[in-house]
Amino acid sequence: MNKVRKNRRASPRPRKYQSLVKNSPSPALAEANLSRLIEIGGAKALANVPRADLTALFGVLGGSTYLSDILFRQGKDWPDLFLRQLRTKSKSDAVHLRELEPCIRNADSIAEICAVLRRHKQREYLRIGARDLMPSVTMEETVRELTALAEASLEAAYRFCRAEVEKDYGVLNVPGSTQRNRMVILGMGKLGGGELNFSSDIDVIFLYESDEGESAGGLKGKTTPREFFAAIGKKIIQAMGQVTEDGFVFRIDLRLRPLGANGPLVQSVGSAMLYYESWGQCWERAALIKARPAAGARDLGNDFLKEVEPFIYRRYLDYTTVDELRHMKLRIENELLTGDGKQRNIKLGYGGIREIEFFTQALQLVNGGYEPELRGPSTLPALAELARHNFISPQERDKLTKAYRFLRQAEHKVQIVQEAHAHSIPEGKDEEQAFARRLGYRAKGKLSERELFWRDHRKYTQTVREIFDRLFYSAQKEIAYEGISDAGAIWHDLDREEVIVKELRSAGFTEPEKAYTNLLAVRDGEVFAPPSPKRRQVMRTLGPALITEIAKTGVPDQALLNLSKFCHSIGGRTGFLTLLAENPETMRLLVTLFADSQFLTDLFLNRPELIDTLIRVDLTRVEKSKDEMLSELRAALDEQSDVEAKLNALRRYKTEEFIRIGLHDLGGAIELVPVLHQLSDLAAACLEGALSLTLDELEKKYGGVSEGRFAVIGGGKMGGREIDYNSDLDLVFVYQADHDAQSRGGSQGRLAAHEFYVRLGQKMITYLSAPTEEGIAYKIDMQLRPSGKAGPVVCSLDAYRQYHQSDSQLWERQALIKTRFVAGDPALGKEIEKIAEGFAYGAGLSEEGIAEIHYLRMRMERELAGEDETRFNLKKGRGGLVDIEFVTQMLQLAHGHRVRALRRRETLEALKKLFECKIVKNIDYKLLAEGYLFLRRLDHRLRLERDQSIDAFEADAARLEGIARALGYNGAKGSGKTAKAKSGLRLLRDYESKREKIRACYERYFLGRSKS
Repeated sequence: MNKVRKNRRASPRPRKYQSLVKNSPSPALAEANLSRLIEIGGAKALANVPRADLTALFGVLGGSTYLSDILFRQGKDWPDLFLRQLRTKSKSDAVHLRELEPCIRNADSIAEICAVLRRHKQREYLRIGARDLMPSVTMEETVRELTALAEASLEAAYRFCRAEVEKDYGVLNVPGSTQRNRMVILGMGKLGGGELNFSSDIDVIFLYESDEGESAGGLKGKTTPREFFAAIGKKIIQAMGQVTEDGFVFRIDLRLRPLGANGPLVQSVGSAMLYYESWGQCWERAALIKARPAAGARDLGNDFLKEVEPFIYRRYLDYTTVDELRHMKLRIENELLTGDGKQRNIKLGYGGIREIEFFTQALQLVNGGYEPELRGPSTLPALAELARHNFISPQERDKLTKAYRFLRQAEHKVQIVQEAHAHSIPEGKDEEQAFARRLGYRAKGKLSERELFWRDHRKYTQTVREIFDRLFYSAQKEIAYEGISDAGAIWHDLDREEVIVKELRSAGFTEPEKAYTNLLAVRDGEVFAPPSPKRRQVMRTLGPALITEIAKTGVPDQALLNLSKFCHSIGGRTGFLTLLAENPETMRLLVTLFADSQFLTDLFLNRPELIDTLIRVDLTRVEKSKDEMLSELRAALDEQSDVEAKLNALRRYKTEEFIRIGLHDLGGAIELVPVLHQLSDLAAACLEGALSLTLDELEKKYGGVSEGRFAVIGGGKMGGREIDYNSDLDLVFVYQADHDAQSRGGSQGRLAAHEFYVRLGQKMITYLSAPTEEGIAYKIDMQLRPSGKAGPVVCSLDAYRQYHQSDSQLWERQALIKTRFVAGDPALGKEIEKIAEGFAYGAGLSEEGIAEIHYLRMRMERELAGEDETRFNLKKGRGGLVDIEFVTQMLQLAHGHRVRALRRRETLEALKKLFECKIVKNIDYKLLAEGYLFLRRLDHRLRLERDQSIDAFEADAARLEGIARALGYNGAKGSGKTAKAKSGLRLLRDYESKREKIRACYERYFLGRSKS
């Protein structure tokens, strides 16, 4: 302070600067730095700064010693650097790299590249820091700029260091290839999340492609891949983190790598995958959420992260995560924070940044397995997705977002002064005052800047802690409260058998001695393995709540018996128990299941390894026939006593089969066409099951119809055995009975045959599409029935025949091509198939008919496709599936009356026969068949990834990256620019090319001309 006073006396400032000094974050610091700046550059240099930029300059002088020092190093030229940097609002990593590239090429030593990177960092920190001190600049802008600088610096260091190592050891290629053995630097933590602060270490993991082979040889001879990449890693650490006269770029932290500080510096991707699959821990799953390729071969990094996703995001609700993260947070608080550090530490303290991050990551880990859109490395976008999918409320999202921005801004303003790796609010009244002013606070009324800051700090941190506690502690409190009852108290006295047996009898157990034995099994688990400390800890709270809930049921003995079987089936694993302890509502539902639905209980108990089965998909059957599925479903339905339970069982079975088929599909064990067949046969089995349920119910009420028959007919993709995940089922219901037939009568009387079958059809639709606690089975579309929406839900065989003889239109004749019996009376079904075939192929197709089909196709495209420059429609759009289907069906109608071989329901089979019968040329057959498979695979993957039935998709290559890789667009193929194209872009280009070729082929057949 004495030095500051001397400077004030020695160098009186012009009046125009006095208010700027006064309004800066720290007037004393601003005064001292201004004096130094004038000493270095003279008053004339200061006069060169436009008045509009003086506020920003004094913000730097009064806000950051570190940034002011950067100006001092420029000498008289400091205004040029300051104004040039201030004018530059944003730089991408690509722009940084372009600026650094000449220096990288010309650098002859590691010392030179160190100097280049550090001086570039200083210039950019001046730009970013000066802007950050402006009130108008957002937190998001600052972290984006810091992250771009870090990535570019890391990439520049990697390129230089690899070139240096290649001088020593020669080029390292993948064995048997001319392609380089690739290396990727994964950004973790705030670097991976694009959220760096001013004094962040950058957390990274070094991975390389292959352990095979050796380098070509250089000045130091040849070496192995591990040693080659370790040498690169060491040089990168030196280039980035070594402190020189110019400081450092970013400190490198490698503690998040496999095996942490004890692990090798670099690892192959295969070795890393083996580690995570075999020994990976919860904290590593949380860390990998933020993993993102930051430098090197980013495609290698993306492939690795895709492969490691099942480790990060489990396909089941994994609430052990919440428990482990809770304990991790407690360890941080207890081990790293002392005194008032829990209040002052912005990052680790009470209601701090880490609590927001833990909250977000816990929900991502728990739910990201079945909701892929939650998987993202950045905190604020992840919060937005959690709210969009209703895992948190919009109010929680908004509160946490505001708190996160406030706390990150505060963290920046702590670090910007000296570029210190600090996270605590500075101590001392003057220091707090300057800190608050850096954040933009100004006194208001009787409240000073620091008082206003602390008021907001309390508000935000209390909000964060409340939300954090609701996730991490509210379930514990609720479970503990649930256990406070007479029945719950039984748990704590289980070693007193006589007393507990009496209390169990009083609590409503009819066989208290057996109940006591079951209670011990629940508490202790397997007889041959004593309960682990973890199990005892969980059960101390969960046990009383379970007993309380069981005692509320009407059949507590049965519920407790099933609970004991459940505990036996899970063995020593506590994950299921933790899930119940973290989810009181799930615990209550499970107890209700054990008490009220034995069949659903048995399904659950018979598959306690469901989690392992989801991971080890080799344990399940790859394919099943329709008869096998129907047999399994009927067995499941027969074990239920009431309709509601049967409907839940049907939905549960369908869901389990979706999982089976889907896992093998994703794993590549089954191709597209067999997948579609499996899904179609599953739907047919569920239709048979629902029809049986419906007939049983109606026959109880009204009796059956003598000699009456009923058939379910599939159309569209259901008829062609081509349905996909979440496809609607196109159905037609047909019955046959005498004109005056009636049901035999039951508890509610008799019905005319037509009314009986109308109710049968209506109830069957309800049974399939009405939501229950297990969701819906299928959505049903009845528009293909005679007269469409205007027609009755069911029609007689005679009415069906008469309609198609006299009233059906050409599009209905076209639809009959796909007609297939799927459930009900087989003989009636075959008769309907024969009628449909007769009407579809009874005559050829005139030119007018061809024109009418073409008109319908164009109308569908105009009115239903909804395509524009941003969206495509795979089905109804230009060159879409409907183009292929309409060409195929038009040719079937035109020639099928004389060539019986063409009478095929499946599009691919029909195309094959059209080629074999020389109606379609080989080139067109290959184009249409391959185009159909391409579009179906794309549609299939879109449905599979997004879990919904969709035709439209965005013309956005970035959003198609995952789809593209799943379809085999992995890495570069060939050479040149095409080889370097991203997977999504390559897929998009292929799609656009194929759709144009398909449309050209369509027009050749419908319009009789080639498209130029």
